[in-house]
Parts: sequence; structure tokens; C-alpha cells
Amino acid sequence: MSKSSRRDFIKVAASGAIGLALGGVAGNTLATQGFSSEKAGLQAKIDELQKRVGRSFSGTAKVYNWSEYIAEGLLETFKDEYGVDVVYDTFESMDEARSKIFVGNSGYDVVVLTDYVIPDAITGGFIQPLNYDNIPNFKHVDDKFKNPPYDLGNKYILPYMWGTTGLAYNSKEVAEGVTGWSNAFDESFLKKYSKKVTMLSEARELIGAALKYTGHSLNSVNDAELEEAKQALLKQKPYLAKYADATDYIPGLAGGQFLISHVFNGDAYVAKVDNPDLKYVIPKEGATLWTDNMTIAKGAPNKDAGEAFINYILTPEVDALITNFRNYANPNKDASSLVLPTIATDPGIYPPADVLAKLEVERSFTADEKTKWDKIYTEVTSA
Repeated sequence: MSKSSRRDFIKVAASGAIGLALGGVAGNTLATQGFSSEKAGLQAKIDELQKRVGRSFSGTAKVYNWSEYIAEGLLETFKDEYGVDVVYDTFESMDEARSKIFVGNSGYDVVVLTDYVIPDAITGGFIQPLNYDNIPNFKHVDDKFKNPPYDLGNKYILPYMWGTTGLAYNSKEVAEGVTGWSNAFDESFLKKYSKKVTMLSEARELIGAALKYTGHSLNSVNDAELEEAKQALLKQKPYLAKYADATDYIPGLAGGQFLISHVFNGDAYVAKVDNPDLKYVIPKEGATLWTDNMTIAKGAPNKDAGEAFINYILTPEVDALITNFRNYANPNKDASSLVLPTIATDPGIYPPADVLAKLEVERSFTADEKTKWDKIYTEVTSA
């Protein structure tokens, strides 16, 4: 199934699954097999919300999110049930998102931001406090995703999805397998797969991977450690096909153009639909553990509609659908029984405790620290 046809499938199947949950026409079997009759009642939840706030929502919600990160039929269902249109734009990296959001008055209502940029977003006034009267589905959020150190009390953010960053590889073509960053940076290994390897184009992930390979924290700002990471990246670069984002490496892995790619974990499973020989590995040396968060942007033209969208995403049926179609773990404690067993038991999506212990959360940098990293990124990518 091609990337475009899979997108169409997701759109139709997701609408059918929510339709079933609402008591409407039954949808595609694959889309609904993880749902039980006891979980029906999304419409009642919507009615409850509208009664609580004393009105229906209206207008348009403008949403800015990563690409390949939602079951697109959900946007139509949200419109049907809440009476709110959605303008849905996407980005490929946090650097791209920051450049648009960290100027203020971006025109968006909901913006999805990765954990390490949240402190800057709050202190810079680029996101605004949430009105929990519009978000009663906060009750479904698992306690371990509440009160993160970068936003105690969840005044500004609510979790969207969480996952890891690692390596996807073609097990048929890379017969010896891939176990960690040592493969992605080892020259003898790279020579065998020259121009068939990609690394993420995002600065934090790219330099962070090199730091883990060289035995350091992916949050290091130590000059000597960063220089070591830079040299590893410069040595690796001649063997790369490119620095890539999801729109590059998903079809590249699926079609065999790329054999090894640095990826966000859910993207590996999207590519696997077309290429069942693909495997995803969390590097043995450790990697990034990230959480993407829903926020309301400064100057949001329709804040209430944006908060209705956030509330909708936190509905257990909706959170589970995104997980089932995009292969990212969700933070919803009441969605667990709705996640397909093949996903819920996959260690690449829900890592076991011993693997989680090796992962790191990217911290926020000071302006000087970010400048230091940006300099290295420029020196590597422009070399």
C-alpha cells in the first residue's frame, strides 16, 4: 500500500471507527477491531462538555502539528460532532515550528511542541494558559504525564503522544542487523551501505545521536564532548544519502532507497506497511525519550475551539485511534484497552522498563547553549 493510499485508508477507516463509537454506521473491520461496545458514547461526552460550558463551539480551529501524526478522518469527525472546522498545517522539525511560533501571533490556535521547547515557549509568552472548563477530558491523562518539570500543574500544556528516536533498517538487505549508534557511525559498517543511510535533519536529534555514540549525555554542552560529537558527524557525513525528515525517509525506507535511517519510532511503522522487512531499534547506548504537547498559541484567534480540539484528542477512543494508525504511544490511561494488542506489546512503541532506563529527555537550553549547538549544526551540515 503506497503512502498516499494508506492516507486515504486511514481517513476512511478512522471515520468509520468513530462512527461506530457514536452508534452510527459500522466502519472498516480493521479500524474497529480494537473497540468494544462498552466504549461507545463519544457523542454523550461531547453533549456533556457543551452542557458544561453552556454553549456549542463554533468557527474554525487552526492546528499546527508534525506531519504523519494523526488519523486524518478524525478532523472530519471533529467537525461533524463539535461543529468546528479545522485548518490543519504540518511541520517537519521543531526548528521549523519554532521559527513560526516564536514570533507571536502565528494565527494558530493549537500548536504541538516537543518537551524541550516548552520552557522557552512559556517564558517568551508564545503560548497561553489553558481553560480547563473546556477540557474535562484531562481526567483521562495518566498521572505520569501530569506536572512535568517544565510546566508544573499543566497550566500551559497537555500531552499528545510520546515515543523514542532510534534507527529503522531493512533486515533483508542489512543481514547482520542493527543494534545501536555504533552501526550508524562505524566507518566499516557505513562503507557497506554508503549513500543508503540517512540521519535526521533536526539539530537536537542529530547532535544528540552523536553524543550518545561517543558515550555522553544527549544534553551535553561540554565543549570537548561536543567537539567529539562534531567530529563523529563529519566522519559519518560522506556516507550519508542525506539529512532527512519524515517526508524523505518514510518513502525512502518503504521503497528500498534507504536501508538504515535515523527516525522517530512511529514513522518506521508507517514505512513498514509497504516494506515488512523493516525493523525499528532503540539503540543500546540509549536515545531520546520525548513527549509532544498540545498548547494554545499566543494570539489564538479561536482559543475556545482550540481547547475543544485538545479535549477531543484526549477522548480515549480518539487517542487510541491515533496510536493504532500512527504507532505512537498515547498518554491516556483510559485508552489502554483500545490499543491493538500487537501495538501495546511492541517494545519499539511501548519500551520495557530496562530500555526506558537508558533513555533521556531533551532539556531546554539557555540562549548561549543553543548558540553553541547551532554553531556545530551549521558547521556539520554545511561542510
